[in-house]
Amino acid sequence: MREQDIVGKAREIVDRHSLPDFIWNYDICLDDFDGDPALWVLFRVTPGPDRMGAEVDRRVTAMKALHGALRPELLAAFEDRFAYFRYESVALQPTVAAGD
Repeated sequence: MREQDIVGKAREIVDRHSLPDFIWNYDICLDDFDGDPALWVLFRVTPGPDRMGAEVDRRVTAMKALHGALRPELLAAFEDRFAYFRYESVALQPTVAAGD
C-alpha cells in the first residue's frame, strides 16, 4: 500500500468520527518509532485553559473517547502494518487569511 493510500485511508477513518469542538483540524503522518513503522494523528486544537478545571476535564475525556474509538478501527484497517499509533494534540490558533 502506497503512503498516499495509507494517509487517505486513515483520513477516511478519522473523518467518520465527530471531532470535539476544540479540534479544528488534523494531520496524518507516517514515521517510525524505535525503528518500527508508526502512524501519527496530530490534532490541531484551540488553546485551552492553563489550569486544571472542568474545561480541561472535558477535553481529556473527549480525547480519550476519540482515541478509544479510533484505535481499533486503525488497527483493523492496517492489519498490523504499524507497530505504533500516536495521537497528539497541538494547540495552535486557526489562521485567518487577510481580508477575511
